[in-house]
Amino acid sequence: MTSFPEIVINHIQQILTRYWGYSTFRSLQQEIILSVLDGKDTLALMPTGGGKSICFQVPAMAKEGLCLVVSPLIALMKDQVDNLERSDITDAVTINGMLDPIERAESFKRVEDGSAALLYISPESLRSKTIEHLLLGRNVVRFVIDEAHCFSSWGQDFR
Repeated sequence: MTSFPEIVINHIQQILTRYWGYSTFRSLQQEIILSVLDGKDTLALMPTGGGKSICFQVPAMAKEGLCLVVSPLIALMKDQVDNLERSDITDAVTINGMLDPIERAESFKRVEDGSAALLYISPESLRSKTIEHLLLGRNVVRFVIDEAHCFSSWGQDFR
């Protein structure tokens, strides 16, 4: 792993403390975050409740560009965005089939204008020409597959 200047390590620590209220990272979180910030393809396997979401949310708050999070669980996407908003992080949106037209339009607008740093979408959304056009208009700096076990367990029959 690349050696990071202390200023970068302090910055991600400040993000963790400011938005989540934690004074230290859990085991392996900092190493995963630094790998992600170094631009490396990173596979992180952690147990439920192990803090894996912070491993892609902190880098999204630390770097310009869009972090695209693909998740097969619509309820989880909504919970993630709602929890981030409660932590005063308003840079996250979701686009899924459960949104009403006004919510969907607002999410599109925020992705287009750059006010969204995190976009949660479902796997089938990646087939949409509208989503493709939306993503081509942004600098996607990170591509995250959340809850990857769902994909491997259910395969193409998931939806």
